[in-house]
Amino acid sequence: MISLTAFAGEIPKLLPRLLPDGFGQIARNCKLVNGGIMPYRQPADFRVIAPGNVMFFKRGTTWFEWSKVVDVAPAPIAANRLYVTGDGAPKIVVDSLTILPLAVPRPAAKLLLTTSGTPDAATQATVLYTYTYVTSYDEESEPAPLSDEILRSPGMNISITNFVAPPTNRAINRIRIYRSQTSASGTTELYFIAELPLPTPTTYIDNPEASPIQEPIPSLYFNPPPDDLQGIIALPNGMMAAFAGKKLYFSEPWKPHAWPEKYVLTTNFDIVGLGAFGQSIAVMTTGNPYVVTGVAPDAMVMERLEVNFPCLTKRGIVDLGYSVAYPAPDGLVTISAAGAQLVSRKLISRDDWLTMDPASFVASQYEGRYMAAYSFTDRMGAPQVGTLIIDLTGEQPFISRLNDHADYMFYEIGEGKLFMLKGGVVTEFDALSRPFMSLTWRSKQFVHPGHVNYGALLVEAEDVSNLGDPNAAAKIDISDASVVNATFPTTDSGAAGGFTSQAGFEATVYADGRAVRTIIRPNVVERLPGGFQARVWEIEFRGGLQISSAVLAWSPSEMAMMGQGGVP
Repeated sequence: MISLTAFAGEIPKLLPRLLPDGFGQIARNCKLVNGGIMPYRQPADFRVIAPGNVMFFKRGTTWFEWSKVVDVAPAPIAANRLYVTGDGAPKIVVDSLTILPLAVPRPAAKLLLTTSGTPDAATQATVLYTYTYVTSYDEESEPAPLSDEILRSPGMNISITNFVAPPTNRAINRIRIYRSQTSASGTTELYFIAELPLPTPTTYIDNPEASPIQEPIPSLYFNPPPDDLQGIIALPNGMMAAFAGKKLYFSEPWKPHAWPEKYVLTTNFDIVGLGAFGQSIAVMTTGNPYVVTGVAPDAMVMERLEVNFPCLTKRGIVDLGYSVAYPAPDGLVTISAAGAQLVSRKLISRDDWLTMDPASFVASQYEGRYMAAYSFTDRMGAPQVGTLIIDLTGEQPFISRLNDHADYMFYEIGEGKLFMLKGGVVTEFDALSRPFMSLTWRSKQFVHPGHVNYGALLVEAEDVSNLGDPNAAAKIDISDASVVNATFPTTDSGAAGGFTSQAGFEATVYADGRAVRTIIRPNVVERLPGGFQARVWEIEFRGGLQISSAVLAWSPSEMAMMGQGGVP
């Protein structure tokens, strides 16, 4: 007797007869999360994107679209801000309509100073001045170049001129003026003395005795991000990270507009993308990967991992929470606290992996699983389109597949929902409001040393289409936003149809590769034809029911003895 329980997916690298019990040769549209075989639900149409746009981002009920693939990271300081790289110079998006350059420019010219009299050689001291721009979001720029030194004695005022009006595209609404102070040890620092609203003054008169120094200047090294910065991600402790070429940049904690050059780390290879896990950053390059660890940008330590796992595409990088996964030429790699591991080594051969063109993967996650949409031409010249699901959550990883494909995928962490873009339509994957897909699952090959004949089959299955509230995935209103020159429709797309219910059931028994019986009734013992014998036996399931077990027995009476249902 053959008994199938605790179902899992494919391990293509193994011969069908060498698969572990419960694993399948084919697992298509199968949701393998509870030990049974359950079909995924069909996608629900969610929204139509504007023509020409290829990427979207959803934050609550606010919707953003771009005409090219960019990097988007929520702000560590305010819920209404997003940071965007990959579309020209880095940008900040405030609420849904305000788009500003991320860089806060420094004042371009140094201040000019004059005194109200002639300093006394016995009491004179040297002072310098500078100033900064400050935005309405409390972002402060680097200071202007230092003024020339000037000598003054107590009681002498200093007239400050040559303030330069800031650009109008960065919400700058005030300036801060700083004056130098030299300590007894001979160290000179800059200290805040005044904050003035715009417009910038023509002249500011400073009386040092009447305007004592306050806190030291915080933005001395607040370099703006480079224009070619990309791959931005949010990190713990208020930091953000991004890269340009071989340089890895870090923002000042809680100040994402400031990217001090003194924090830059450099790799040996061009960086492809970044991912975060715990207090660490996975840095994927065109050569060796790196791990960077630390709790502050001035204390980050970079380690090169001595494995030859170059990253093939930034769009294939996925943050799984416990690790970062990405496609390499040898297979799927994860980077975690345990280092870099080729997790697909025992799943799929390198040749089969490369045949799928992993450099074209468009990847995301769903329920902790790595999902990659693929499109390639197989060895026979036939187009192959679908989605690969690699489940790394159990002791033995496995693969399953979807018929559906996507040009872009977005996982909304707060809702636990995966949205897929195809043909200009955004759909919600595995939506509760939709009927089931039609699954296909074929067992391993059960090979006997001699020829045998099985006489009965029992498949236990149930209709679970009523699980969950059908109204739970009702459409929500999405407010429109003009982002990166995109235009937006004012309504959601509505259901477009194109799918039919697949709640049926079929189970086919194969003997030496030949279909010998297909049954359409679950939960009853079905007789199989006699008059032949075979060595290799397989079972394949199709339809929209959840399958919990299957038994292939020598006879119906054997099932009755084992308590496996009744004979019709």
